[in-house]
Amino acid sequence: MARPTTYAFEVNLSASQTRKRLKGYGFGVKKVEASDRNQSVIIHTATGEHRQELESLFADVLPSTRKDEPDTAAENIRNLGSHDDKHESA
Repeated sequence: MARPTTYAFEVNLSASQTRKRLKGYGFGVKKVEASDRNQSVIIHTATGEHRQELESLFADVLPSTRKDEPDTAAENIRNLGSHDDKHESA
């Protein structure tokens, strides 16, 4: 028996938040996996109109495709800030 072709795309939401947003929709979603802090991968079999609907559901949290924008939101980057803030004398 042939296995269905699966597709994946990343979103800038945690896996639990992604699952909550998907609740009540089918779209052929097989699995939601955490890929990084506040990022997850949706593995699905949706094609055509269903794929467009699935992607539009997450349009506000898709990673940027521009090279000058980071894929990770600033609040999710560790050790972000000036070096002097951490070593102030009391």
